[in-house]
Amino acid sequence: MNTAEHDIELLRKFVRQGHQASFAGLVQRHLGLVYGTAARRLRDTAAAEEIAQDAFLALARSAWQFAPDDSLPAWLHRVTILKCKQWTRGESRRRRREQAAAQLGTTMKTPDEQPALRALVPLLDEALLSLSERDRAALLLRYIESRSLREVGASLGVGEDAAQKRVAAALHRISLFFQRRGFRTATTAAAVAAVLEQATTSAPAALLDSIIAASPAPAAATGLGLLLTRLAGLTRVRTVGLCLALAATPITWQWTKTHAAQTKATALESSVAVARGRQGDSAAQTQRLRAESARFQAALAAPPTPDIQRSRAAAHALAGLRRRILGLLSAPADSWPDDLPFVRVPRWAFKNVHLNDQAFGPKGHLAEWVQEALDLSPDQKAVVESDLAEHLDYIDRLAASSASETNWASPDGTFHESVTVPALGQEAQISEDQLTTNLVSLLGPDGAKLVLRPLYSQNQWSSLERMAHDMVVQPQEFSLSVKPNPSGPPTVSYGWQFHVYSEGPIPEKSVPPFLMERFQPWLRKLGITNGVFSRPQP
Repeated sequence: MNTAEHDIELLRKFVRQGHQASFAGLVQRHLGLVYGTAARRLRDTAAAEEIAQDAFLALARSAWQFAPDDSLPAWLHRVTILKCKQWTRGESRRRRREQAAAQLGTTMKTPDEQPALRALVPLLDEALLSLSERDRAALLLRYIESRSLREVGASLGVGEDAAQKRVAAALHRISLFFQRRGFRTATTAAAVAAVLEQATTSAPAALLDSIIAASPAPAAATGLGLLLTRLAGLTRVRTVGLCLALAATPITWQWTKTHAAQTKATALESSVAVARGRQGDSAAQTQRLRAESARFQAALAAPPTPDIQRSRAAAHALAGLRRRILGLLSAPADSWPDDLPFVRVPRWAFKNVHLNDQAFGPKGHLAEWVQEALDLSPDQKAVVESDLAEHLDYIDRLAASSASETNWASPDGTFHESVTVPALGQEAQISEDQLTTNLVSLLGPDGAKLVLRPLYSQNQWSSLERMAHDMVVQPQEFSLSVKPNPSGPPTVSYGWQFHVYSEGPIPEKSVPPFLMERFQPWLRKLGITNGVFSRPQP
């Protein structure tokens, strides 16, 4: 609980429970502030003690008026100033001047060697009253009650840094107050802080006991009495505001009720309009559906057209063929009629079928015959093609990162480019094993073997899907030779290991992507931009 909350809590205990110890704690906490302010204003210790008693007596009577966010130090300072003004008006000017002259040296802490600061003391409380309540409370807690910045921040509900900034800003405002009244020297923030510290006066020890003993017990008030007590303590402005609020309450209630009824009526009208619109749409839709139903009924009653008859006949024949094939497949005999468009072969024969067309292309796309042979669903086809494409892309990236190249020119004007790729090793083997495992789990051993056959085939093509396995287990060397021909396309020789192609443009699909990335820049340096590689037909 911070300091401000603790003050209000003590006041609540004093008002609600008559707890005298709570009021005594408040007196002990703020007595120095009240007594020091009175002594500074009156220059009379006896009068300062009387003013302090009156101020805390006023606090006891007004304790129930405080709200949770009120500042008790600022309130006590303001009440003390008012009590001092009342006391001053009842005393003669002569007595006040004599007492001020006689007691100046005993009641103030300002040293004689600082007359400039001593001249600011009579205006100090007026300067404090010119501040806002929170700024005034910050200075009173910091300098009059000697609280730390952390305690000041806790009292104001802010952090220590914010409290320091608020104290500095308040000191600056007081210095401006003094400057506006003709004090041009010694009015810096530091000088104002010194005045505040020197204006502090310790209260006599006996004064605390006398104030506590003289403090009255709070009058008990509950229910309607407490409400009337609260209303009686309101200021004139608050009373007028409360009366206006009470007078406006019936009008506001009636206006709210009328506005709610109008809003409800508008909403009902909107709902009716929407319902009518929907009813019209439903009627139109119902009429349209009835017309379509009548048209369908007429179509069903009409004789079938020749196209419909042919479609029905084809569907009937297909269903019969399906039933016949299923019966032959489930029959124990291996005989197969010759009039069917399909053949039945044993599993061992299907495994040894050698097909010239490869099962998948450079991007992992499956051939149509593989889809039909394995009877793959669209989802299965997508998974297989994704696994194949991922593996081929990984092999291509590994080869690109480990490849090295050399180039030279022959005496006959032929330019040579050679790219060497070491065996890709364990990383590529792990990818290949993972691909095989995935396809076996999806297609079975025979289906996986049929799809992966291009990887393990011995052939003279250097396309990535036909040489990916060879690149895993052994190094590869690729070479490209170009002999410019002024009268026509250049003479091209492309070699992979011991296979050489030199007739016409080289099919681009037979050269892995990582080789194209190295050959193309080299060809551009030679000034050759086309005529070497041919793109596949779409």
